[in-house]
Amino acid sequence: MNASPSLNRSRVRFSLRWKITLPFMLLALVLGLGATYVLNRLLSENEETRFLRQLADGGQQAADAVVRAEADLLEVLRLVANTEGVAASVASGNAEDLRMRVLPLVVNSDLDVVTVLDAQGTSLVTVRRSPHAAPGDYYALRGEAFYAGWPFVLRILQGVQDEGVGDKHVGLHSLILDEGEVSVFFVGGPIRDSSGQVVGAVLAGGYLPGLVGSLSLDAGANVTIYDLATGQLLASSLESVDPAQLMLTPDQISNGLSAAEQGQSPVRAVDAAGVTYEEVLTPFTARGETQLGVMGVSLLWAPLERSAKDNLLMVIQISALALALVVLVGLAISSSITRPLVEMADASALVATGNLTTHVSDRGGDEIGMLARTFNYMIDGLREGLVYRDLVGLTVTPEVRDQLHKRLVEGEALQDGQAGKATVLVAGLRGLPNLVDETNPGLAMTTLNEYFSGVVSIIGQHGGMVNTFDGDSIVAFFGILPRPVPPQVSALQATHAGMEMLEFISGLNRDRASRGQPALEMGVGVSTGPVIAGSIGSKDRLHYTVIGDTVNMAQRIQEATLEIQGSGLLISGDTHRYLAGSQRQFEFGRRGIVQLRGQARQATVHEVQGRLIRLVERPGTGRED
Repeated sequence: MNASPSLNRSRVRFSLRWKITLPFMLLALVLGLGATYVLNRLLSENEETRFLRQLADGGQQAADAVVRAEADLLEVLRLVANTEGVAASVASGNAEDLRMRVLPLVVNSDLDVVTVLDAQGTSLVTVRRSPHAAPGDYYALRGEAFYAGWPFVLRILQGVQDEGVGDKHVGLHSLILDEGEVSVFFVGGPIRDSSGQVVGAVLAGGYLPGLVGSLSLDAGANVTIYDLATGQLLASSLESVDPAQLMLTPDQISNGLSAAEQGQSPVRAVDAAGVTYEEVLTPFTARGETQLGVMGVSLLWAPLERSAKDNLLMVIQISALALALVVLVGLAISSSITRPLVEMADASALVATGNLTTHVSDRGGDEIGMLARTFNYMIDGLREGLVYRDLVGLTVTPEVRDQLHKRLVEGEALQDGQAGKATVLVAGLRGLPNLVDETNPGLAMTTLNEYFSGVVSIIGQHGGMVNTFDGDSIVAFFGILPRPVPPQVSALQATHAGMEMLEFISGLNRDRASRGQPALEMGVGVSTGPVIAGSIGSKDRLHYTVIGDTVNMAQRIQEATLEIQGSGLLISGDTHRYLAGSQRQFEFGRRGIVQLRGQARQATVHEVQGRLIRLVERPGTGRED
């Protein structure tokens, strides 16, 4: 056994010192020869990179400016909708009263257009101004019926509420004015009467030419808005542009939106008045993710002319000097590294044979000395791992396992017994014996694995730790590991875990029914009280567990669930008492006294029939109830 290390050293064909030195020699040559090329390339690309970054920043600033413009429209919308008497005038169709109430609000807000619609989508009053009119020069209209054909208006009148944005909706539509057709960015919301019924709607809008002007100022770049369906130019801050040349193709629209969803910024070249601009395309969105069009943000691209820098001779001279220094210094350094590494290689060979008593010299304050100390620490850890390898088994979650490992590293002894109050959960699967009699053993084991994989995950998510598996039963405890928690917390965690397990069985039965398999039933018993926790077993094989009357109580309560038709959850009177103010999270059913099997005393139990909230986030929903 001891001859193995010497044998391994005799097989070395290429010394580590040359493995360390030669790569640096080649690196010196490559760096020297490539320095000029890389330097020139970086100088030329640096300017382009800054330009593209500035272009992307402009796009982000323009998107932020759209949000601010939307907020301004929303402010006026809410002001009109919540003005006293507006809802009553809309419900009665009193256009003149509406005009008197709405006109001052529009003039003070300096908006381009505000429209109040009745429940059929016909305008009761529209206050707007011409795109080039002086401030305060507004006029009023009524009876416009085309609003009812706009999809976002229909959603408002129907009271549709989208998740995250509520009942306010946006749209981008054109109005025919005396000056011609102009696109308008609208934000709309419902008008509700005192009973909450939608009696009409209010639309607040800004003319797109004015909007792109303000977006351009905020972004520090030119802004252009394109139609989402046709790619036609709707408004632009670029001067003297040809709408036909700037028009987007369907592929450009599709590729631009797809790239934006992936965090990229597609760029294209556009011409305006004989000047070439670089334009980045991004979705024109509002109210969260509602896409109204395509927004282009463009800047003038004017790269500087640069002359090539060629200092090849100087680079070669420096490379030769660097090569000589690398050889001399590399040989000296590699010799100081290889000697202790060879010693550690010998020790590693001994460890591979099972000898965990070996140590290496850990003198020195450099990385080699640190590596030697770490190697010795690893050997100590391997010896300690033989003791703790079965302490908590494989049933804990990764989070619990990480915290247990931290406690071991910090020197806490888990094998020492500790007394405390905890909550024990015992779950038993009913219906499996019939399954075993009627089907093959493989299907029975598949059912058990499917069942255990679900409930073990639920227990871990609620802060519990699985203690034992026994056939179709599982025992878990809450409030001990990885850190002790008050019994009020462990009782709440275990009760929620039990309800989640019942919901899991219900979903599992639906899948089994679709496969033509019989339904399963599960009984869950929960008890809170004093326990003793620690490791039991022999020196070479330990298992962490909890013992005490609380464990027995939970087992007996689980057996009492046989009296419940179908699956059910029973908790002890102590658990019910520790829930305290948290009891309102659950729906309780019957309360009774059960005789504990094998004991003379009785226990009070409470049936939990449902819950009103969840304790932890359900996997896959991205939310916590």
